[in-house]
Amino acid sequence: MHHIIGLYASKKTEHLGPLDPEDRITFRSDCFHTFGYFSLIAPAFERYTQRDAGIGIESMNVTFRLRNDDLADVLAILNDLETQLCQQPKSWQEYLGEIQHPGQEKRPIKPLLFRRRAVRIVERLRALMLKAQAHDKCLVYGNGIFYRTLCGIKMPTGTVYS
Repeated sequence: MHHIIGLYASKKTEHLGPLDPEDRITFRSDCFHTFGYFSLIAPAFERYTQRDAGIGIESMNVTFRLRNDDLADVLAILNDLETQLCQQPKSWQEYLGEIQHPGQEKRPIKPLLFRRRAVRIVERLRALMLKAQAHDKCLVYGNGIFYRTLCGIKMPTGTVYS
């Protein structure tokens, strides 16, 4: 599954459109390294997922918006997260679960993560939030079908939109 968070111009419309590639961050769950970084920041957004979608952030087809009144709280959460990351070693293995292929034993999924990269992701999110505040925009998150919409990926011919 793919996850995307980025700057969104319109707060009032219910129909989402593509995000500017310069103002978005994407994470791929099928790449364990990328998913490792996503798993570090996802808890910061869980309460907004519950508020807007009523389900967890790692569920399928989730979307939520961070409005101006949310941004100050999220900035504080990201500051705390950055402080925690700065206390990590330069690199570490993050346990994400286990995987088992047919005919093989279970193996732990523990991608090697780097503090510098994790901090840069938090800094990028903070920059997007500050830009959203400055331009009176919002941040939007989506995965599943919402990822396609927010990236501007057209649905296959014959797809029925509801």
